[in-house]
Amino acid sequence: MTDRDKRAQTVADFWRGVDSHDWDLVASTLADDFVRIGMRDNEEDTCRGKDAYIAFVSGVIGRTQTHELQSRFTFLSEDGRFAFNEAVEIITYAPGEEPLAMRFANYLELNDAGLICKLDIFWKTPPTMPPDWITVESVIGEKGDA
Repeated sequence: MTDRDKRAQTVADFWRGVDSHDWDLVASTLADDFVRIGMRDNEEDTCRGKDAYIAFVSGVIGRTQTHELQSRFTFLSEDGRFAFNEAVEIITYAPGEEPLAMRFANYLELNDAGLICKLDIFWKTPPTMPPDWITVESVIGEKGDA
C-alpha cells in the first residue's frame, strides 16, 4: 500500500467512523493538534485538539434523535495532503421533528504523518436551519484552545 493509499484510507476511516459513531476509529485518523472550522466560520464554532473534537462531535450526535452521514465522494490530491469531500448529514434533533438533511463540502488537510490536521466545513443552507446549540462551546463548554 502506497503512502497515498494509506492517506486515502485515513480519510475514508474518518467518515466511516463519524457515520458509525466509532469514536476510537475517528480518533485514530486525527492529529493531536487537529482543528475543525465549523459551518458558522467563527471562533465559537471552531474546535481545537483531537480530544476536544471527539467530545464535540460525539456530544452533538448524542443530543440528536437520529444521525446518518452519507459520504458521497472524496477527492484526494496527488500528494495525499489535501482532500475534498461531499457529504449529506441527516439528523432528527427532537422528537416529532422532520429529519434535517444538510449538504456539506469538506476540505481536509493531512500532516506529514498522514493524519488529518484540519477540517474546514462548507455547506448549502437548508430550508430549515440546525439548532443554535450546535456549537463547540454549547456542547463541551469550552471556547478556544482545548
